[in-house]
Amino acid sequence: MPTKDNTPRKRVEYRGKIIRVSRTGGVSARETISKDGYGATLNTNHGVRFHKRLFKGARVGLQNGNFQFIGRYNNGPFNFNISKSGVSTSIQNNRGSYNLFKPNYSSFKMGGVQLRGKNAAILHIVFMVFKLIVSLVQLFWHILVDVLWLLLLVIRWFIDFIKGFYKGFKFDKIETTTKT
Repeated sequence: MPTKDNTPRKRVEYRGKIIRVSRTGGVSARETISKDGYGATLNTNHGVRFHKRLFKGARVGLQNGNFQFIGRYNNGPFNFNISKSGVSTSIQNNRGSYNLFKPNYSSFKMGGVQLRGKNAAILHIVFMVFKLIVSLVQLFWHILVDVLWLLLLVIRWFIDFIKGFYKGFKFDKIETTTKT
């Protein structure tokens, strides 16, 4: 029985306007024609796809006799993908994206090397926990500085109040002795 080669692979590709050359996919050419929400894409590897834009982020299509529905939406750091096979949500940051529903579809990029799958999911969790710890330390530091500043202001106000009260009492005592 042959053994499976699990060595990590680097992505090697060239993307031009209509040509894409990659290590795994080979050479392919693509041309898209679209007008008024309707479009057709001719790809040398995947055939012809006819598609119709439903609304922003969603389209339906027909490729090689198979129906397609694709919807992509984003709101803040979250990305939502809807297709025939289901729904997925991912969080995107500067290191890649972590898929919440399907963690094995995550990607992680560091030092020019992109990882996908389970290894990327583990690295993303470690990265997000590290960022959470750093953010919590920063939050507690800012809260501590604000509380100390407020405490300093209260102490300064109290000292000024005592000084003013003392000067007022002393001035009142001087006036009463001079009048008699």
